[in-house]
Amino acid sequence: MDSSPDPSASSPALSPAPSPVGRSGRPPVASFALWDGGMSAFSSVILTFVFATYVASGVATHGAVGEAEIEAAKAHGSQTLAGWQSIGAVAVALLAPLLGNLADRGGARNALLRIFTIATVAIVALMPLVKLDADYLTLGAILIALAVVTSELAGVFVNSVLPEISTPANRGRISGTAWAVGYWGSILCLGLVLVLFVMPGTGVLGITAEDGWNYRAIPIFVAIWILLGCLPLMLRAPRHHATSPGEPWNPWQGYVQIIQRVIRAFRHEPIMLQYLVASAIYRDGLGAVFSIAGVLAANAYGFSTVEVIIFGIVANLVAGFGVFLGGRVDDRLGPRVVIIAGCLGIIVLGMIVFLFSSTLVFWIVGLMICLFVGPVQSASRNLLTRLSQPGRETENFGLYATTGRALGFLGTGAFTVVVALLGDTRSGILGIVLVLALGLVAFVPIKLGAAGRAAQEA
Repeated sequence: MDSSPDPSASSPALSPAPSPVGRSGRPPVASFALWDGGMSAFSSVILTFVFATYVASGVATHGAVGEAEIEAAKAHGSQTLAGWQSIGAVAVALLAPLLGNLADRGGARNALLRIFTIATVAIVALMPLVKLDADYLTLGAILIALAVVTSELAGVFVNSVLPEISTPANRGRISGTAWAVGYWGSILCLGLVLVLFVMPGTGVLGITAEDGWNYRAIPIFVAIWILLGCLPLMLRAPRHHATSPGEPWNPWQGYVQIIQRVIRAFRHEPIMLQYLVASAIYRDGLGAVFSIAGVLAANAYGFSTVEVIIFGIVANLVAGFGVFLGGRVDDRLGPRVVIIAGCLGIIVLGMIVFLFSSTLVFWIVGLMICLFVGPVQSASRNLLTRLSQPGRETENFGLYATTGRALGFLGTGAFTVVVALLGDTRSGILGIVLVLALGLVAFVPIKLGAAGRAAQEA
């Protein structure tokens, strides 16, 4: 345990304060978890497994003739998607801290949460406009990138709700449970999409595959799923008081205030800034674990599309149980222990995948890795709430998103470089392991004090 002085002893985030309650007399914990369960449908169905694949493969290759032309069209589709998402990443990096500043200073957190959640629903609902025609590739890529931006910005405001509906003693459990609900929501929604729209043939609903309608109808289902899951929190989010009520605000002043905030934090909150940088590194490694899992399964182990989907469903199921249990460990031992143990576990298991080429090893060890990813992500969110000064939570989560995006190239970049150097897809896991190790090396020396320990020890 870290026994250094508490860097944020004055913050009530570390004091046993009662959670805000709604009309029912209880904090809206279930609503908070349901938001993750609702929004996870976007990342699993639209961004990862189904609709993005329809755009990059079906739409991009429509009309292509011959194997060479089809492969070139697929590459162009992937590049178009990646290019627009890179632009979206820049937008998130620029907007997240600015809007976080507005949310805290003006008390507009709940309004912004609703605006960006509803914007995500609306953008997803527009995706059926993407016809099975190569001319619609750019439209599909733009809509997906826009939804990434709005969903991530909505997540900034949702994350800042956590310290308002929990106490230090149960924050790890609540955060972990919400992450678990997100994973389980992904599994359920993905399974329903496959049964209703995709398998067998055009799915149980029998929507015609002409002009891609069985795939184009999926975003409508997902939009409804997101809205239903997110609506309870949009209605029940606790009131967020302004830190500077009545003061004028504009974007330019907002950026000036952010710069001043970073300078002030550099002088008075160096621990939080160190944490933002270190967590950005290892969080990018965590993100790469899931983003390249399908690539590894298909290219290095010869998995079919169905096998890749089955692996993804099982991986999310295991990750859900892992984060559910990890939240309780967080409450008992503190987020520092969870983050260090989780990163070490992934590093060791990743090296086993790198050293052994057996498909059975990939299945077993790959699923074991999934046990650790969620707990580290959940504990990281919890730790930032503990390091944040009162009234700065949303602004800090904006910086959290920005630093994560600023270093968002590390995991996938390291994977690509190692594959290019060693000429073997499976070897790319070594690049991700190196990124996680770098993040862990940056994290371990940080003197978190009571913020990193269990609440009862603080």
